[in-house]
Amino acid sequence: MSVVDEIKERLDIVDVISQYVSLKKAGRNYKGLCPFHAEKTPSFIVFPDTQSWHCFGACGTGGDVFTFIMRQENLDFAGALRLLAQRAGVSLRPRTEADLARDKLK
Repeated sequence: MSVVDEIKERLDIVDVISQYVSLKKAGRNYKGLCPFHAEKTPSFIVFPDTQSWHCFGACGTGGDVFTFIMRQENLDFAGALRLLAQRAGVSLRPRTEADLARDKLK
């Protein structure tokens, strides 16, 4: 399992996003005001089943917990990886030659 997958498995997207956005349950999903543009009617939906989010309003963007943190915290992927790894209690280590070789086989 990759570090990214381990972080996604340990963190619930609803818990992470609710630290930034006030979410309300709407059936199986959660909705709130999009943090990326001004709006009066909630168009920001978080899907716990797929661990993803989407804005059906002006920005029309979506993604996973990493894309949300990257956009919300203005970070690149590496910064979001470090932040979320810390929240998930996952230790990051430099990639070894064995890791690189294993990735080439995939």
